[in-house]
Amino acid sequence: MELSVIIPVFNGADTLRRCLDSVIGQQIEGMEIILVDDGSTDNSLQICTQYAEKHAAITVIHQTNKGLSEARNAALEVAKADYVTFIDCDDYLEPHTYKGLMNRLKKHENIDILEYSVDERIGGKHHTRLQLPDRLFTNWQSYWLKTKAYKHAYAWNKIFRKALFAREQFKANLIFEDIELMSRLLKHCKNIMITSHGYYHYTFNPLGITANANGQALESMLHTHCKIMKQCVDKEYFRHVLNIQLDVYRMNGSLILTDYLPYRGGIKLTLYHLLGLKGLCMLHQWFWKMKDHVTSLWRH
Repeated sequence: MELSVIIPVFNGADTLRRCLDSVIGQQIEGMEIILVDDGSTDNSLQICTQYAEKHAAITVIHQTNKGLSEARNAALEVAKADYVTFIDCDDYLEPHTYKGLMNRLKKHENIDILEYSVDERIGGKHHTRLQLPDRLFTNWQSYWLKTKAYKHAYAWNKIFRKALFAREQFKANLIFEDIELMSRLLKHCKNIMITSHGYYHYTFNPLGITANANGQALESMLHTHCKIMKQCVDKEYFRHVLNIQLDVYRMNGSLILTDYLPYRGGIKLTLYHLLGLKGLCMLHQWFWKMKDHVTSLWRH
């Protein structure tokens, strides 16, 4: 067995067939597909069962609703292949994506993670969310900073060496569980490759949990970034984390980021030097309140 494709399913009846057809259509040898129905209340389980009856490569796991992380972990426990990948049931793949990716892994047997590009669908429109070149990294810090991987630390546009999950699992009850897991997996990686081959077609859901994350969820993600910054950081990454801190303070008043700034340049970083972290957060909060006030007046 070469590749285990893990697909968590929760009330995905409207898009599940498209997802499964795109995976089955990859037509690579040695692929298993593991569907985890996470307590769906629509006919998702029925669709999973129908596909499993037609395709011997499909295994269906049914469990009570435990969330995305536990669904993925359940599949990892039974996955048999040397490599694993994830796809959400409302997304789908470009034809021949997995074949090209597996060919690269056969040529470079020391690769721990292989990442590929992402196309985003919002309504009826498509745009490239992430376009990657072909490149190999021999340490995770270079990969994290040079590709700005902190902006695309998704689990679903990557193929992982299964052995990485011998010591790590997805943590339950987190909204940004992917970046938290990546922060742990990367420390076990010696070789990470990015490639221009293939596309993961991501469907944006404006009503989804991630799109409507609250302050507590962002605070959890901020803690993860702060841990990573102790091992690698540059100006762009610090600015990215600072923006998260500003949103966290605006939502729940928490100050997590250290009040020390090794970088200068740009309006926000200059104001940080002048006002300090709390002062900048308070200014940012004031601007948001004024923006909401002006918007309210405009509507009336």
